[in-house]
Amino acid sequence: MNALYQRKIVVNGELKEASSVQTKVEQDIAFLQHRISLMKKQKIPNSVVIETYENMLKSRRAVLSWLLEGATTITSPSH
Repeated sequence: MNALYQRKIVVNGELKEASSVQTKVEQDIAFLQHRISLMKKQKIPNSVVIETYENMLKSRRAVLSWLLEGATTITSPSH
């Protein structure tokens, strides 16, 4: 990718660098993996909360995959 060209995406109505969004998503994934691991080790794990965190983790991984895919392929808008 050209060093002068940085991909941008819209997040909550604001234009953001895709790389900063990717970093945040990667941090979210690490946090969720850690929390899930800790919760599963509890004497009485809360399965509802674990399932919720696992769904959030799945979602973050899908976003990361989408961001990484966008970094390797250039698409043109269809008219």
